[in-house]
Amino acid sequence: MKLHNFLILTFLSATSFELISDEYSDVLSNKDLACYDNYTINTNGGMSISPDGRYLLVRNTVKNNVCDIEPDKVKGIEDESGDWGLLLVDLDTMETTMLSDGSESKGIRSAGWLNSTRIWFTPRYKVGQDMDSFVMFAMNIDGTRRTTIRESGYYQGIYDKDYDDPNHVYVMTNERRPAILDYYKMNIYTGKKTRIALGPNISNMKGKAMLGDLMDPETKMPMMMLIDDGIDRIIYEYDQSKKEWSEHFKYKCQEPGYYPLGLYNDKVVVSGSKFSPLGEVLEENDTNAIYLYDMKTREFSDKLYQDDVYDVGGLTGSCRTTGGSGVSVKGNSSLQYIRYTSHQPEYLFFDQGAEQTYIALKQIFPDDFVSVIGSDVSAKVMLVKVSSSNNPGAIYIVDLNKETDPINLLAEISPWIDRSKLAETIPVTYTARDGLEIPAYLTLTTKKTDRNYFVILPHGGPNVKQRIGFDRWVQFFAKEGINVLQPDYRGSTGYGFNHYTAGNLQWGKKMQDDLTDGVLWAIENGYADKDRVCIAGASYGGYATMAGLVFTPELYRCGINSVGVTDQEQLLQNFARNASRFQSWDKEPLLEWGDLSTPEGKEYAKEISPILYVKNIQAPVLVLHGSNDYVVPVNHARDLISELKSLGKEYDSMFQAYDGHCVVSCGEQANLEYLDKQKEFLDKYMFN
Repeated sequence: MKLHNFLILTFLSATSFELISDEYSDVLSNKDLACYDNYTINTNGGMSISPDGRYLLVRNTVKNNVCDIEPDKVKGIEDESGDWGLLLVDLDTMETTMLSDGSESKGIRSAGWLNSTRIWFTPRYKVGQDMDSFVMFAMNIDGTRRTTIRESGYYQGIYDKDYDDPNHVYVMTNERRPAILDYYKMNIYTGKKTRIALGPNISNMKGKAMLGDLMDPETKMPMMMLIDDGIDRIIYEYDQSKKEWSEHFKYKCQEPGYYPLGLYNDKVVVSGSKFSPLGEVLEENDTNAIYLYDMKTREFSDKLYQDDVYDVGGLTGSCRTTGGSGVSVKGNSSLQYIRYTSHQPEYLFFDQGAEQTYIALKQIFPDDFVSVIGSDVSAKVMLVKVSSSNNPGAIYIVDLNKETDPINLLAEISPWIDRSKLAETIPVTYTARDGLEIPAYLTLTTKKTDRNYFVILPHGGPNVKQRIGFDRWVQFFAKEGINVLQPDYRGSTGYGFNHYTAGNLQWGKKMQDDLTDGVLWAIENGYADKDRVCIAGASYGGYATMAGLVFTPELYRCGINSVGVTDQEQLLQNFARNASRFQSWDKEPLLEWGDLSTPEGKEYAKEISPILYVKNIQAPVLVLHGSNDYVVPVNHARDLISELKSLGKEYDSMFQAYDGHCVVSCGEQANLEYLDKQKEFLDKYMFN
């Protein structure tokens, strides 16, 4: 049954696995990979279930979910992709009600539930519209009692609800001070707010950020907050009786610390190392371990859990976020599970019911990664996303109250892509020359080829962990007949303190050795022919591409440098000042990437900058860069090309005038042109 003209979704039995889209293409094309899915489906933000589980709210574009490249690079994507409408689905009767048709004057930017019969929403803002479109409204699902609950000009977000009091929610807002959030109880019918707590009195928030916080499940007041202040990590606690904040604990980046993930049995669940009540380190952990922590006595429980290889949430090395998080039961803030990443999504359960549900879902979708992206209060009605390296994803609605057909398909992500044409990625490890184990992901082409063509694809960052799932750039190489290796080289996060800090000041050195050793491992194990190896990457991966070409020129047949750093001194010049304009991580790179304020730092920058060693390059290089790149300015590419040209080196290039720091996440036409240019380059230099 088609739900509505602008909602390209069909409810089907999970056992039938019918396709929503038209016939798949026989051949995976660059166009397939360049196209964007309807944004709200792709980002999981377009669907939510009412607290009582009866209704589904869907925010989706009026554009059909098909692959149609927008040729106008100024637009990037189709105009209609921004015209989001809003649909209400009664899950008992399957009747639908259009709350907004997505037209220019009625488009929706975001929406969600206040209680089971009332929603909030913000209008879609477009250039030229009145700034009042930044306001937030509330209305009943029948369209009545529309009220303004946030004026324009400040942030306001819902952080908790009291399901015994359906007339109020709890919000954080910076209405009083731009950089500090305060806490209020708000009437969802009138928008009236009553302040229950002030945020901490922190002066000069430039270069600082809130990394996490916890709320009291009874009073809804804040309990603690973790602030990133330079290389310091400061935990503040809130005294509800005195209505005062004070510093509870402080530690530094790349020193032992801990991170609050949630509440369980009236204790704080923390991830990190263990301390005495006086702040002395009792257990210094490489990978983050899980403890229960009593804020009043400052005592830690015995270690509840530790993964020997991976950080279970928190901050890698007390510094960089791992991407793991705690998920709580709606209505009481009790932790259900901690989600973290190994070579796949992992779950540490605190709630037996949630664990049983997850096991049942995994039995239904054994070959996919399964995540619950929304549910009702009872957690019986859920939105479930399944995906994998060779499946862009699908979203199902699961109703455990139903005895028959409890699982129904809502939508496929990028339905034009034939899943059977995609290559699977598997986890592997290899040993670097100094004995460090390097985790990596290996994708083997399904195309029959005359030899083992190979690309090593280092990730950007560099101090991040690769994400699990569908990767369009990897699939591009695989469809061309190329095996791909993606190492989590030293300096990557998520693998503990030692793996992360081993990357300190190792750009172009041991970090690059890890990539070289990955290539040698691939050759030794038959995944790569030694004379058919290419290196490619974006951002830091683009730097690693150039470092590979200048420091180990005999290893590579070609290189693809996308938005890559070529001059370390240019990158770090005034880096802290520039970074602080928009984010807090201004001091960490001084430990990780180098410090130009010291003679040693200046010398290091000269040693590792590829721009100074272009004369060593033997292989042709493709340079891709966006003219509007404000992360790695386009001068890195232009200076490189000038040097390549002056030295008579073989190269090709492409610049995108309307795009920035991207290679397969730019505008659709730019994506396609980048992919086509790479295919042309590989056909000329890899396969011949």
